[in-house]
Formats: sequence, structure tokens, C-alpha cells
Amino acid sequence: MASPTQYDPIATQYTSYTTVPDMQLEISLVRTALTPCASLTVLDLGGGSGLHARTAVELGASRVDVVDISPEMLLAGQNIEQSLHRSPGNNNNSPPVIRYIHADATKPLSPQGINQKYDVVMANWLLDHATSLDDLRAMWGNIASALKPGGRFVGVRVRCLRAGYLTQGKYGVVFSDYEPIPGPGWRYKVSFQLDGVPVTFEATSMEATLGLDHAIPEGLGLGGWEVVPLGEDPVVRGDGEYWADHVREPSFVVVVGRKLSES
Repeated sequence: MASPTQYDPIATQYTSYTTVPDMQLEISLVRTALTPCASLTVLDLGGGSGLHARTAVELGASRVDVVDISPEMLLAGQNIEQSLHRSPGNNNNSPPVIRYIHADATKPLSPQGINQKYDVVMANWLLDHATSLDDLRAMWGNIASALKPGGRFVGVRVRCLRAGYLTQGKYGVVFSDYEPIPGPGWRYKVSFQLDGVPVTFEATSMEATLGLDHAIPEGLGLGGWEVVPLGEDPVVRGDGEYWADHVREPSFVVVVGRKLSES
């Protein structure tokens, strides 16, 4: 698993990521994947400060549990909830509370205090922080074990590591410094700007998840895979010419699946 502290320095700024074009598309695609969400319970693995968790709440989720390994990202999320008057202890018929849980998504969830089954499990970018096949299998295992039968998986996934526009940052994000790692897989740097300040962190992608390989989760009872259509997204439709490179060779996609059976 990537360093648990690499996101800590940018935790309070991370909501500014919504100004990056790539993130604007991601938010829109995830919203589509989460719909419908009314009255559902959601687990957001690697959910950081709760950007997509708040989308689930906006769509009517009854409760969202955000799990992350970065204490500072969780604190930033809790502070946002307090600013929205959705902090724990507010009993005056407030909107659903987002619960923030410090835990490692590569370790069994039950000993870390996450014992229930959810209608929806999100894992946005999480799979692209697995530094080994063991990490990747553990992440998928937690996703499968946390889903109710028939429950929905939603995940932002790297689709193409070497799309040409990634070297130029056309959509606000640059991938660089690719290095092969055992697995097999790739370690690389992801760079963008938050409030005009350059930010770089490390990501890793296993070949067993690139190309939308689903052998591991299908062995755990997941299936019914769909990719949220890029061409139908309102962000893309708003400027089709600008987004043409991404549609032709998407660096990331949002994938939806289902818990078909117990493994």
C-alpha cells in the first residue's frame, strides 16, 4: 500500500481539486454511477475527505462510512461535515452524518470496526494504490465482503497509463516517471495544482487491474460489469471537442459492478 501519510500535507486543500478538469469529469461520472442512491448505505473505501461521499448524501444515501488511511484527510472531512452542520451529535433532524473511520483497506475490515454489509461500496482510485497483488486481492476481498448480495460496486479506475495527453497535462493532471514493479505493475507520479501550488504523489497500478481485468473480483462473486459511458456524460457533452482525446483513449473510467454471489 502507498504511504499512509503522502496525502496528509494536502488534506485541507484537496477540495480545490474540483477545479481540475479531470476531477470535474470524475465527479460527474461518479454521480451517474451512484444514481439511484436514495435510502442506501454506502461504504467509501479510500474516500479521503469525503468528496464522493458527499455526493452520495446529496443523492439521498441514508448513511456513508468513509474509510481512509490518512488521518489528516479524515480530519479535513470531519471539519467539512461540521461546517455543513452534519457533525455527530446533531440530533435536530439533520441530514445523514458521514462517519469517518481510520483504517487500512488492505487489512480485514471487521477487526478495524467495520462489520456490516452495505448497499454500495465505492473504491475510487483505491485499486491504483495497491503496491502488490496481495494488496490488490485484499482490497477486492474487502469490497466483496462488505457488499450485500445484489449490492453495487462503484470505482474510479486507471484505464490507460500512457495516454499522450497525460504527459502534457491537457486535463490538469500529469502522469510521469513510470517504473516497473513486481506483480507485475507500474509505479508512477501523479501531478496537478491545488490553488496554484504544484502537488505530486505516488500511485501504483497492477497489470491485474489495468485493462479492466476482473479475474480477481469475479472469483469473489462480483460481476455484471459496466463502464459509465463517457460520451453521454454532461461534462463531455458540454465541450465534446475538448474532451475528444479522453473519450478516444480514457486515462480513467468509472466502473460499476454487482455482488452476484458469495465466494
